[in-house]
Amino acid sequence: MKRIALLSFAAALASDLVAQSNTVVGLDGRISVIDDLFYWGRRGAAYPNGEVGVSMLNEMCNPGTVNIPWQVAMSSNHPKFGFLIVRVNGGKIEQINDWSYCKHAFTSTNFNGACGACQDPGTGQLMGVHCSDTYGSGNNGDRYWLGPPAEIDPWLGTWAPVGSYFDRGDPAVVGAAAIDGNRSLSNAMVNAFDAVKNRVTVKEQDLLTPGASYFYGIQLIHQGEVSTNRGDNLASRGFSPNGPGGNWSFGNNAATQSYGSILTRWPGAQVDAGQNGNDDGRFFVGCVVTPLGGGNYHYEYAVHNVDNNRGGATFRLPIDAGATASNFTFGDIDSNPLNDWLGARVGNEVVFTASPTNPLNWNTIYNFGFDANFAPGAGLSTLDEARVGPGALTVSVPTKVPSGSTFAQWNATGTGCGGSNCQSSFYEFFGPSGFDLANSQWALTYSGGNYTLGAGTGTYVAPAGSSPVMSDDTEVSVAIPFSLPYPGGTTSTLWICSNGFVSPTSNGAAYDPSASSFLSGASRWAALWHDLNPATGQVRVDASAAVVRISFVGVPNYSGGGTATFQFQFFPNGNVNVIYQAVTSAGNDYLTGYTRGGGVSDPGSWDISANLAGGLALCAGPTPDLALTLSARPVMGTTINFNTSNIPAGSALGISILSLTQYTPGIDLTALGMPTCTLYAGLDALYTFATPGASASFPWLVPNVPGASGTVIMNQSAVLKVGINPFGFITSNAAQMVLGVL
Repeated sequence: MKRIALLSFAAALASDLVAQSNTVVGLDGRISVIDDLFYWGRRGAAYPNGEVGVSMLNEMCNPGTVNIPWQVAMSSNHPKFGFLIVRVNGGKIEQINDWSYCKHAFTSTNFNGACGACQDPGTGQLMGVHCSDTYGSGNNGDRYWLGPPAEIDPWLGTWAPVGSYFDRGDPAVVGAAAIDGNRSLSNAMVNAFDAVKNRVTVKEQDLLTPGASYFYGIQLIHQGEVSTNRGDNLASRGFSPNGPGGNWSFGNNAATQSYGSILTRWPGAQVDAGQNGNDDGRFFVGCVVTPLGGGNYHYEYAVHNVDNNRGGATFRLPIDAGATASNFTFGDIDSNPLNDWLGARVGNEVVFTASPTNPLNWNTIYNFGFDANFAPGAGLSTLDEARVGPGALTVSVPTKVPSGSTFAQWNATGTGCGGSNCQSSFYEFFGPSGFDLANSQWALTYSGGNYTLGAGTGTYVAPAGSSPVMSDDTEVSVAIPFSLPYPGGTTSTLWICSNGFVSPTSNGAAYDPSASSFLSGASRWAALWHDLNPATGQVRVDASAAVVRISFVGVPNYSGGGTATFQFQFFPNGNVNVIYQAVTSAGNDYLTGYTRGGGVSDPGSWDISANLAGGLALCAGPTPDLALTLSARPVMGTTINFNTSNIPAGSALGISILSLTQYTPGIDLTALGMPTCTLYAGLDALYTFATPGASASFPWLVPNVPGASGTVIMNQSAVLKVGINPFGFITSNAAQMVLGVL
């Protein structure tokens, strides 16, 4: 373990001492928002055996101290974005999209955003310090600006336009025009593509796995950013695919945005990184080791090439001289078995070797697995570079291996019970041409501090009253003649945004909607969050003691032509009506809905026109299930805490269960009067603990017994709460512990 730590330290020190070849001091980019996974269409065999094309939104900002070059696409120095979609299921995290084409960003709009007050450089060919720029899912799905990832050096951020895909066109032109550095790819060519070609492509079957979790990610690549600044260049969030009959939607779920390799979305995984000095980029290795019983273990790895330009050709892991390895598995991003990597034991290593045509390229994840009769220890995996280039021939990454002293570990398994699921917000996200609520309405009925959404029965009233001065991307406040109650507060002032939403407090004037901004800002009623320009058309406010009506009348779309007419109606009892008249769907994306804001969980996009008749009860928020975590790994001779959280108020006591027996997949306790609860551990040893609040800890001295290294022990919590179900008890998830000396 000490040797590994010293090696890691030495690698980090070398990174600091030797400068990356094209580093620009002070240059730093950040993915501030990832959102709105959008469905463009499908192709191939009948549902569910075809494939779909998708894209996603990102917002980027500049937290650095220098401007970021943002040259147009046929110049080389501009940001590029790579896209990734993964599925977590069956103990694995797997990439399910193709090696997708990358976005070439062509101009920065430079507005105030997540990085603070924008220092506008006065040109779209630079992103100013602290400035932000948004690329909607429509923009990131525009094939006129999407090019192959193989053309990009992800480590240096460079791209050569001469002879590129843009230069050649599709179908490719012939002769000098294909290598003259001038764009041959035309809109006419792109318009002839089907709905999937060159967009992020996923097989429908990969989106239909029962019980799976899904995540999408974006990676920012640009020239001159040092690797130590790249932690926020990778962002991901969860989504829930829904595709009845092939009509797909991809709503966000409660797995909110986070930074780092998307491998961190793999529950229980140890994720580490290594790179080739400052000559080339990083590989991330995730590992989950699962006890199989009888002293056998399954080792599962996922390797994410983030920005290593030379790619990987072998993946090697040390194995104890007395151990055996078997049942080798491999997974990549295609369905061609002829190019699969082959696994075997070679000397005292487990070695997976690539076929000549299938290296592990940047922005891809490959999977490797095997069984071994040796408990996991700490070691170094090795990736051999696939192509010639600067730097060493190998990259080492710390991970768990079947060798050395046993590495103590614990994995969460199963799920708890006792919670309830409800949502405090609703929204529907529409693409540029998808808005379908014209000449309809919806209503929020206020009662007991919460809303119920339903089909509206109001009447559109001819606009009257005052016309506040509004222009493009503006926000104005208006006093109203009563105190309006809403979930979480009351207000006598309404803030009107020119882009189609109203808030009880200032909420900005962003023109490009996203679910994350919607849910993280202040409370908001969004009739039609969209890029509107009321410099022409009208916004009218008609306020009386009986009702406040805010009407958008013939307000033009900022781009694409057409107008929108709709009306908000706010009543003193807290009820709200939203009534649409004619709406021309054009320009950028749309978002409609209501949120409490403040970072509430994401319920995903909800089809309003299809589901409104059934209504929707909103609430303060979901109640989470009973949950168990450990304070530390179970190293023998140390004391760790079993931490139980989400304990219901009024609980009488808790029970900590310890056992050498694991029930897989678990015993359903519904028959005992504990619906949705599951027992994962045998009832060998039971210890009670007090439950004075929402969380409690139970200390446990890990036995320091010779020969116990590698022993698997299960732990689970139960809580007594009279009336919570017929039996009165609820259970947590379980913790599967492997005792170790390290």
